[in-house]
Amino acid sequence: MNFIKQFLIFAIFAATSVIANADANPDVWPFLKERMFKNKVINEVDFLKIDGPKRASSGAQVPVNIKITKQPNVEIKKLILIIDSNPDQKAATYHLTRKTQELDLSTRIRMETDSFVRVVGEDSEGKLYMSKVAIRASGGCSGYMNSQDPKLTKDLGKILVKAKKDYLTTRIKHPNFNGLQKDSINGWFVPEWIVTQVRYDFNGESLLVAENGISMSQDPYLKFNFSPDETGTVTVSATDTKGSIWLKTKSI
Repeated sequence: MNFIKQFLIFAIFAATSVIANADANPDVWPFLKERMFKNKVINEVDFLKIDGPKRASSGAQVPVNIKITKQPNVEIKKLILIIDSNPDQKAATYHLTRKTQELDLSTRIRMETDSFVRVVGEDSEGKLYMSKVAIRASGGCSGYMNSQDPKLTKDLGKILVKAKKDYLTTRIKHPNFNGLQKDSINGWFVPEWIVTQVRYDFNGESLLVAENGISMSQDPYLKFNFSPDETGTVTVSATDTKGSIWLKTKSI
């Protein structure tokens, strides 16, 4: 039975990927929901919101924004970013803390075809909440590239950190090969090599942890609101699939 469901999901993905200028397909979500969340109830709410462009200028760099308005007696423990019609639907999981309950987070994703992009939040009691947006984009996950281009790995692992106007912004220099791209030189698939985790700490206390999948863009970007009550040091650490770890600290 599971095989049949997986086949149906694959068939839907294949169909959506070959239809030119196709709209986001609502029929994918019921299969994904059952696979990822079983029979748990997911409520669409106003205090959790995801937004993005109606049509992205590039499928390889699609900006999305997630906002949480803090609610009494609701503590969101994690957010799951989902792209219905991507080859790998779970783009990222964000583990939140008490300092990131009133959240305004922006990042950039890859999209292979028009799709609904969703964020599902889970609170401390296991209740699920959701918001979704339809985005038109194409070709961001596959295609040909020159994996030997030195520009892709120049300053590999360099973490840029900005703290300005109550926001913390980071960008990590990394090619983020997703395993679906073909090398323009020999036509082989370029092996997966991505940033899998980014941790943010302030004065030794966790702010946010991002666990990334293959749908995140090259040179992973993340921006979120943070207004510390005291001066201190932000530490950003990034890990990739080859086991490399990079650190960056900034006093704010």
